[in-house]
Amino acid sequence: MVKKREKNGFRFYVGTSYGGGFIPLPNVVKSSDFILIHGNGVTNPDDITAMVDKTRKVEGYTLKPILFNEDDHFNFDKEHNNFTAAIKSYASWGYFDYRMKDESFVDGYQSVPVDWGINSDRKIQFFNLLKEITGTK
Repeated sequence: MVKKREKNGFRFYVGTSYGGGFIPLPNVVKSSDFILIHGNGVTNPDDITAMVDKTRKVEGYTLKPILFNEDDHFNFDKEHNNFTAAIKSYASWGYFDYRMKDESFVDGYQSVPVDWGINSDRKIQFFNLLKEITGTK
């Protein structure tokens, strides 16, 4: 139904996601314009790579973007982490940064109220790795 909707001559793109670590089912893969998967709960970066590989092997998969729209694992100071594993597999990776128990106001982008600064160790490590990956200063 959503694929039939248009605005200003453009069709809406369609996708859906499941919980962390779940590989999309064939009916979703076939009808989606892009594939959304979650890295929440996935602690081993090799499992991120395996998720991308398994998603590409789902019945009905055709060449389309695979996006980790949420992952709650960081380890940005390590060479091998969920972020680097996803992009090495040619999938995008979504930074899910919530304020954990006993953290301060500066921690977490998904926790209200939000401090949008780059001022916690985790935020600094993420943006440093992002700069390294993209080659920006």
